[in-house]
Order: sequence, then structure tokens, then C-alpha cells
Amino acid sequence: MTIALQSTIASLLGAQQLTNAFSPAFSHLRILRNLVIPMPEGHAVRTARIDAVLVCETGVYLFEIKAWRNAFVYRKKSDQSPPRWFLRLNGCQNAREVKDPAWQGGRKTTQLRSMLPDDLRLQYFVLLPCEGIELEGVMPAAVITQQDLPYIARLVRNNGRTARTYRLLDAQGVDRTVERLLEIQGELTLDEHLQNCRERSGVTANANPGATVLAAPAWPGANAMGLQ
Repeated sequence: MTIALQSTIASLLGAQQLTNAFSPAFSHLRILRNLVIPMPEGHAVRTARIDAVLVCETGVYLFEIKAWRNAFVYRKKSDQSPPRWFLRLNGCQNAREVKDPAWQGGRKTTQLRSMLPDDLRLQYFVLLPCEGIELEGVMPAAVITQQDLPYIARLVRNNGRTARTYRLLDAQGVDRTVERLLEIQGELTLDEHLQNCRERSGVTANANPGATVLAAPAWPGANAMGLQ
């Protein structure tokens, strides 16, 4: 029993679940995986990756896909600081802190929003597609599991068609929006983004050569897979 799948497997699984859930709700949709976008000047990492981008009649939906499985996901909130996110493996008492996926996605959404037309709906979700995931406590509405996807698909369809706040896209509009997203990516590649992340990690480590490294709670050896 592991706490995380490989991110590539989880990403493929999530994309397939999106297709299965949204296809009955929309006659024409497109899904892009691993869209790489440039980040603003001075940002810590020059690029950002969006795991899955779904374009359909009612707009553009971004999905941060997490490879967590067989674990409880919960947050600790504080008045003085942003919420902290934790995973606790089923059957274990120890928990491991993970990066806040809502914060990660918010930065990417803000950047992409500045590059797309104002009348185009842009919405962000954190998708947990793997088995054995349970959400504890009050979670943001944007954090969803595989079981939530059919409901989310109907919700975005119905809200998009009735709200009339944003324009609807026909099949050609969907394809043009995908072309625009690919234009934003340009010559950027996933390998380049991963290299940017490695360089950032190296800079951080070099800037704090004497920093104390705190040991994470011990997981069984079979569970020692990288968290995404």
C-alpha cells in the first residue's frame, strides 16, 4: 500500500477520468496534458506546468492532479498563516506535510488569466484521481476526487449555460482556444520546465548551506515514493 503513484501514471489516470466524466455533458471537448506556461519576470521558477487543461463549451478548466492514494488528506488552519496540508497514510498515526495544491494552482491560474480573453471562463480544480483517498474536515470546493467528477461536469455545464457571465464556445471556439493555449506554451517543453525546477532547488540549497534538514516522519520502506 503506497501513499503516491508515479505522477505520470496519476496524470494519465486523471485525464482519462476527465474524458469519461465530461464527454457525456459536452459534445465537443479537448484535453491538453502537461501544458507549460511562462511565469512573470522575477518569479522563482520561470515556467509552470498545468497537469491537465480541459476546454469545452463553457470555458477552460485547469486541473492540478495529485498522485496521492490510500491516505487521509486534511488541513490545519491558522489565523496568522496560510493553511498547511497533510497526508496521513491509512492505518498510520504519523502525517506528512505537503505543498498546498490550492496555492500552487492559484499562481498558475492568475498568470494564465492575464493571457486569455476576459470573457472566457477560467476555473481551477485539484483532482485526486487515485484510490483510497479520503478528505477530512472542511476542504475548498475546488478539491475533488474521482467520485465528484460527474457532478462537477454537470455543474459547470449548467452554470455556464445559465449564468451568461462568460461567452459559450462552439466546436470552432473550443479548437481556437486550444490553439491559443498552445501559442502561449510556444517552444517551452516539459523537460525545460523540469530543468528550471531543478535549478531553483539547487539555488535554494546553495543559498542555505548550513541549514538544518528536519527529518520527515518515517514511512514504511515500500511507501517511500516521491510526493507530487
